Amino acid sequence: MSRPIYREEALRRYSVREQQADKPLVIRKAWFVLFWGLVALLGAAGAGLAVVQVPNLVTVQVMVTGYQAEPASHFDVTAQVPQDRDLPRAGDEATVRLAGRARPLSCHVTDPGGPVVTVERLKKRFATATGPARLAVLSCQITGEQPDGLLRRSGEAVIPSGTVAAGTLLLGGGS
Repeated sequence: MSRPIYREEALRRYSVREQQADKPLVIRKAWFVLFWGLVALLGAAGAGLAVVQVPNLVTVQVMVTGYQAEPASHFDVTAQVPQDRDLPRAGDEATVRLAGRARPLSCHVTDPGGPVVTVERLKKRFATATGPARLAVLSCQITGEQPDGLLRRSGEAVIPSGTVAAGTLLLGGGS
């Protein structure tokens, strides 16, 4: 009496597994469309971040250097723009925070700046400098405050310094 080496049940299970392994993986049409829609959306967002230009804001040291009552009262604030940064354009808006003043001043650039000034000259004029810089003048409208209280007061300003791709700021790829 000769018995088969493998049981019938084992042979049947083996042949069923072999048939299942030959079937291709099938994805429903809705999932396929959803997947490629997501890929297209991410691609469009990435392209948009690479193409769209936004202002590159930089924080710089400033000092109030003048006050004019005519034609409208305003303060002139001189900003030290680092030499490796683009100069702001005339008319650009800036936000100035002065030491000892709670609210920031809303200003605009009147003189975008000129040649690079050395650290020694900046220290003589402003008593502080982080490196060679170009001087930009900002005009700040202010009411209800004595001009003597703000003259020679220092602080910081956030000014636009050229433009940069939105993705660079979002992903931290710039300076």
